[in-house]
Amino acid sequence: MKPGETDYTRSDQRGSRGSGVLVVKVKTTGVKELYYVRYIQQKIRRKKLGNWPDMTLSDARLLCSEAGETDASGGSLSLLLDSYVSKLKAEGAASHDDVKWSFKKYVTEPHPEIAKLPATLVEPGHIKDILSKMIQAGVTTFTNRVRARLHAAFQHGLNQENNPREYLKDGIQFGLKHNPVAGVPVQKDWEKPGERALSVTELGVLWNLLPEELSIVTSELIKFLIATGGQRPTQLLTSDRSMYHKDHVLIRDAKGKAGERTAHAVPLNELALGCLERLSMITAKDAYPFSGKDLTESIHTNSLSRAVSKLYSRHKKDFAGPFTLRDIRRTCKTLMGVAGISKEIRDRIQGHAFSDVSSKHYDRYDYFKEKQAALDVWAAWLMKEAKVVV
Repeated sequence: MKPGETDYTRSDQRGSRGSGVLVVKVKTTGVKELYYVRYIQQKIRRKKLGNWPDMTLSDARLLCSEAGETDASGGSLSLLLDSYVSKLKAEGAASHDDVKWSFKKYVTEPHPEIAKLPATLVEPGHIKDILSKMIQAGVTTFTNRVRARLHAAFQHGLNQENNPREYLKDGIQFGLKHNPVAGVPVQKDWEKPGERALSVTELGVLWNLLPEELSIVTSELIKFLIATGGQRPTQLLTSDRSMYHKDHVLIRDAKGKAGERTAHAVPLNELALGCLERLSMITAKDAYPFSGKDLTESIHTNSLSRAVSKLYSRHKKDFAGPFTLRDIRRTCKTLMGVAGISKEIRDRIQGHAFSDVSSKHYDRYDYFKEKQAALDVWAAWLMKEAKVVV
């Protein structure tokens, strides 16, 4: 095949109908590219195999045959994970970026051979291999998180397979008959509820240490979480600049099922406004007030968690014991009670759902004034009792 005035393609006629075909693309430069091409549910799937003559036609046909067998068995594990992340994103789940990151870090990159398998061929042993490697690397509680996310991804695939409203929606079927994660046990001893809450003195020390060796964005984010009564970092960090208003920020509540996720308004007190004012000199033009290295995205929760742990490790003598990012939320919940704020308003400040019939179906009052008054009390208490420096 000689190059022409424009690029053109030729198909290998040896493939069986419906199984995919080897296609040669001849470019005007003379380069001959080899592709596996198959139509699945009116969508074209194209995968480059290599260039001729570096790859022979016989090798290319073999790769096409293997790809066809994979397609016949259903979509790969990697495609299943991508499909699940896309579902979370479409539903507005605040966790979708974190789920995507965890799949990449602990599944697809360290286990490419498993990621390429048709999802229907993944067995409990493969899941055990993935989680065992995490445990060997010293990962504890987060191993259970990855297990739960893998379980949810397979349930998503099963639902797509069995729900007539979902079947064929994406044009990719996984052929799942069971959930291989179900047979792999949760490590229950790593799921003990946290009990650590900083004392008022420790919280004041933490605030006044900042920015310490941390970036201004990271340090102001920690202060902002404290000032607003212990918001969930994962949810707060999905709020772009459009969700920040003069006297409040809207935070998308990603807890609960699809369609039930709502935004709750968090009033901004003196301390929180101070954090945003200091940040405005750095991130005013960024899409997110608490932007990361990529100025179009917010800082990642995992980076924030590591920053808190490292800060503690550098100042162990100033605290009664270790603490993590998650402990800050518990600390705020506890100390707001000491400051005289009722449990109901503390729950509303932290975005807890109220599941009683009256609250769920009839109470549409937003409690903004009550939350605003309580957070003003909280700010004054922090300055007086914790002696935080503004």
